[in-house]
Amino acid sequence: MIRKVLCVDDDSISLTISQLLLKRTGFAEDVVTAIDGSDALSYFENLFATSADPVANAPELILLDINMPVMNGWEFLEVYVPQYADKLTSTRIVILSSTIDPEDFALAKQYPVVVEFISKPLSIENLEELKMNDAIKQFFQ
Repeated sequence: MIRKVLCVDDDSISLTISQLLLKRTGFAEDVVTAIDGSDALSYFENLFATSADPVANAPELILLDINMPVMNGWEFLEVYVPQYADKLTSTRIVILSSTIDPEDFALAKQYPVVVEFISKPLSIENLEELKMNDAIKQFFQ
C-alpha cells in the first residue's frame, strides 16, 4: 500500500472519486488534495517549511491533472522538477487526465518522474494496472 497520495485536480467530483477509490481499494493509506498546480506547490513549500522530515512525509505518488486553471499540470512540473524531484527521489507522478492530445502524451515522456499516463476517471482497473508499473509495484509486494 502507498502511504500517501497527492491528487491535483480542479474538478471536485474527480477529487472525491479518486480519494474514495484510493482509500477503499487499499491502494493508499492517506490521500491529500490540491485544486491546481499552484496549490500543489504550496503543499510542498509548506511541507519543507514545517516538517521535521519532509522527505519521509512527502507523498509517494502524485496524481496530476493537466488541464487546470491558475497553474496547469505542465506548469506544475516545470517548477516541481527542478525544486523537488532531486529531493523527493521516491515520489512518482502519474498524469490523470481526460486529454486525447498526442502532444500531451509525448510531453509526459520527457519527464522521468512521470511514470504513467491514465485517462480519467480513475478506476479500479487503472489502479490494478498501476500496481504493476515498475516504479510503483514495490509498494504492493
